[in-house]
Amino acid sequence: MKALQIVAPRTARVIDIPVPDVRDNEVLVRVRACVTCPHWDITLWRGVDIFERPGYPHYPIPPGYPGHEMSGEVVKTGPNVRELKAGKRVASLVSAGETNMGFYCEYINRPDDTVVKIPDEVSYEAGASMEMARYVAAYIRVLGDVSGKRAGVTGVGPAGLIAVQMLKALGAKEVVAVDLLEDRLSLARQLGADETVNSAAGQLAELKGRPLNVSIDCSGVSSGLQTALDNTLESVSVFGVPHGTVSYGIRHWGRNLLSRTWPTAQDTGLVMNLWQRGALNTEALVSARLPLERYEEGVQMLMDRKAIKIAFCPHG
Repeated sequence: MKALQIVAPRTARVIDIPVPDVRDNEVLVRVRACVTCPHWDITLWRGVDIFERPGYPHYPIPPGYPGHEMSGEVVKTGPNVRELKAGKRVASLVSAGETNMGFYCEYINRPDDTVVKIPDEVSYEAGASMEMARYVAAYIRVLGDVSGKRAGVTGVGPAGLIAVQMLKALGAKEVVAVDLLEDRLSLARQLGADETVNSAAGQLAELKGRPLNVSIDCSGVSSGLQTALDNTLESVSVFGVPHGTVSYGIRHWGRNLLSRTWPTAQDTGLVMNLWQRGALNTEALVSARLPLERYEEGVQMLMDRKAIKIAFCPHG
């Protein structure tokens, strides 16, 4: 079968490897779509470690990695698998880990409790965002009840656009999206943001008079997190892996800075519920659909900010 492998910074190959077999509690999934996690894909492509660990990344990285947001159909099950049958449409709940095979490939074997059935009305491209969506749900959950509150999202890439929709669906009185790209802010408005703030156009001052009650930072840069921290009265949830230095001083005292949480079945259920209600549009995050052979082109689109997510479809 075909699998993508990044063998060195800015060098990827499509290689041929055996189709994996399944263990007792595993399912074999025919991958229909594996969508990019832009921060992870870009850093690995550039030769940079997303967590800034000395000596990382190690090349060549495992075949299929960093693909970890995947959907497809079950084609084979292990003898101990009871709930999932061949032909079921599923999405991954969690990454396989950076030392294991990733999901940029034609087939992948996964423990049956690490995938979940997706609704028929959700496309494979949209369903592949299950993992990101449930993690965003977890980082919103730690903010507590957001109903009736003025809630902010700093950084409206894929995670931020999901957060905008979730906060709105959970009853936030106002959802404010903050970014420096006008096309992202325009999409945020289409997906439910009540107000947008362009940080590159000198609009941050608008938050001073009307601060946020709660916020989630999805930017992955210190300036985005600093904006959230400076303009939020209660709690800030840190979803994006922050890079750079953030200042926390006396003016922030009493504000909660929340990070490092894990999704639960409750968060998965929320994603399912929002999909079924038509309150979560993850299809809108997919800017292009490409074969594995065009991986470099897809990552370049992410780096040029011409795409939000790319869906790589190994079977065409």
